This record gives sequence, C-alpha cells and structure tokens, in this order.
Amino acid sequence: MTKRKFIYLFCYLAYASIYTARVNLSIANPALTAAGILNTVEIGILGGAFSAVYASGRLFNGFIGDKAPPPLMIGAGLLICGAANACIGAFPPFVAILILWSANAYAQSMLWGALIALMAALYDERTAKKRTAFLSTSIAVGNIVGILLCSWLTVRFGARYAFIVPGLITLVLGVLIGVVMRDVPPHVSDAPHLSFWQLLRRRELQIVAVPAFIHGILKENVSLWMTVYIVDTYGVDLGGSAYYLLLIPIFGFLGRFTHRFFYRLAGENEHKVSIVAFILAALVSLMAAFRVSALYGILCLTFVYGAASTINTSFLSIYPHRFRRQGNVSSVGGIVDFATYLGASAGSLVGGVLIYHFGYSSMFILWAVLSVAGAAVLAKFIHSRGQSQ
Repeated sequence: MTKRKFIYLFCYLAYASIYTARVNLSIANPALTAAGILNTVEIGILGGAFSAVYASGRLFNGFIGDKAPPPLMIGAGLLICGAANACIGAFPPFVAILILWSANAYAQSMLWGALIALMAALYDERTAKKRTAFLSTSIAVGNIVGILLCSWLTVRFGARYAFIVPGLITLVLGVLIGVVMRDVPPHVSDAPHLSFWQLLRRRELQIVAVPAFIHGILKENVSLWMTVYIVDTYGVDLGGSAYYLLLIPIFGFLGRFTHRFFYRLAGENEHKVSIVAFILAALVSLMAAFRVSALYGILCLTFVYGAASTINTSFLSIYPHRFRRQGNVSSVGGIVDFATYLGASAGSLVGGVLIYHFGYSSMFILWAVLSVAGAAVLAKFIHSRGQSQ
C-alpha cells in the first residue's frame, strides 16, 4: 500500500469514527432517561447545542482549514472529540455534560474542511473530487457502526460505555493521524485566498446556499422524525430496536456510493446530479403523504434520505473543489455546510409545528414543494452560467 493510500485509509477511519461519537447520545437516550441521568428537556438542549455549535464551527473552521496543516486540524479534532466523550462517560452534572457535548460538536466541525483540503493537496482536481466523494460514504459507515456498537455497549455494559468506547477510538485515531500524516503539507493554491466577505459576496455561492439549505431540511429531518412517525402513524413498536434506524445510514451509503455513477452520467456536473436527486425526493415525499403501511412509510423516508445524501455529496464533496485554484476548498465547504445546518434547524422547528397542527402529511408535502424549488434554482443557475461540463 502506497503512503497516499495509507493516509486516505486513515482519513476514512477518522471521519467514520466521529459519527460513532455523535449517534451515541441518541442510542443511549432511553437508558439515560430511565436511569434519571438526563431528562427529555436536557437531551433536547444537548441536541440543539450540538447543531448550533457544529454549524458555527464549520463556518469558522472552514477558513482555518484552508491555511492550517490538515493533520493538525484532523488530529486535534479527534483528540478533543475523544476526550469530551470519555469525560461524558463519567456522567458529571448536566452543565458539565452540556459543555463537553458542545466541545464534541466543535471538535467534529474541525475535520471535514481539513479533509477536503487534504484531498486537494494530495491529488489533482479530478482525482480529488472522486476521493472526496467516496470519503463521504464514511458518514454512513460511521452511523451504521455507531448504531450497532453503541446499542450493544449500552445493553451489555451500560450507557456510559456508549461514550467511553467511541471516545477511546477517536483518541487513538487522533494520535495515529499525528504520526501517519506528520509530513503532509497544506494545499498551496495558484491564487490568493478569497476572504470571508469576498466569498459571501459571490453571487454563485449565494445561489448554491439556497438548495443547500433545502437539502439540509430533508437530510437531517428524516433522521429526526422517522421513528416517531412510524410509531404514531402505524402503531409499530420500535422500542429497543436499532434495525429500522439502520435503514437510514444504509440508504445514505447507497446515495453517496452511487453518486460517482450519476456524476459521470451527468457529464461531471454535480449540480445536474442534485437536480435529479431533488426531483426524486419530491416524488417520494409526495408518496409518503399517503398512508399505506409501515414498510411503505419507512421505504419512502429512507429513499428521501438517500436522495438527500446524493445531494450532500454534490455540495460538500464535489462543489468545494471548484474553488481549488483560489485555495478556498475548505472555506467554501464550511459555508455550504453552515447553510445545510441552518436548513436542518429551520426544518425541525417548522416540521414540529406542521405535525402538531396538520399531521405528518403536511410536512412531507412541504418537503416536496421545497425539493422542486431546489431543483428549479439549480436548473436556472446552470442555464444562466451556460455550464456544459
């Protein structure tokens, strides 16, 4: 195995590992509430804090990631993530858990920008896009491993080990990253870096931020609402079972893994891939509005998630490399990811209100309308730019 392949393997393991240290709170949730360690209000606060800190961190660390050595950003992120999770396993008072979980969120926000900047440093532009797209499948792998591992640890040894073990894994990987990647230089651009305000004033980024915002609503809210939707609508008892939850990352993996095929089919234009995925998400969201069966509902939502994962790969793995020459790969990824998490937060709020007053179907119809809007914005953008590649 060449050194570049060895480094790439560690990048894949590193990004997969942080998702075991993110999904653990959801998996340990029932055990934590049953033991009186946390209540539902406190868990809700932790979830909101994670999203807010992670989104802000992606924006801030995106710009740092274009200038700092990637191994430093990746290694430090893993070490902080690991230490925070290991400390949470001691179950300190809630305020301490909140601080540690927020530190975990910020640490995780340090990785992706540095990873795509590292791909730009190691490979030519076309290869970097391919490597980054496949690297995004580590998200689904990390979620699958995290669900299985943390479920087993919680049942077998107790909820604290759902934090301690993922923490130890990321700590070890953080140390190894520092050793394996110590000689990797940062990406050197052909032109001066664009500043934060220069990027925000670019019309192109302003337009792309709109469908990125929309896809964030789809991607994150499927995970948020699927289980409670199936329970409330079809009366299925999903308590204690992780198997239905596994369908989400499995379809996410398929969406990311097949992106390369559709990307080639679309003439290596990631926006065309996203348009097709948005249209698929719109159709399936409309189908989900009809009550048929639990399996039907689960498949509809997981297909929506798969489509959103395909779009996510376009926006966060491929699109930032368009700014390779300016040396803003990481910062553009940070801006787009920030828009994505704003969409996730807005979608959670609006979705909850719609479900309360009008039922789940109203939320699915909104998803369909927004998906059509996302496709329309990208289609108009492609037409205005006259993009053919």
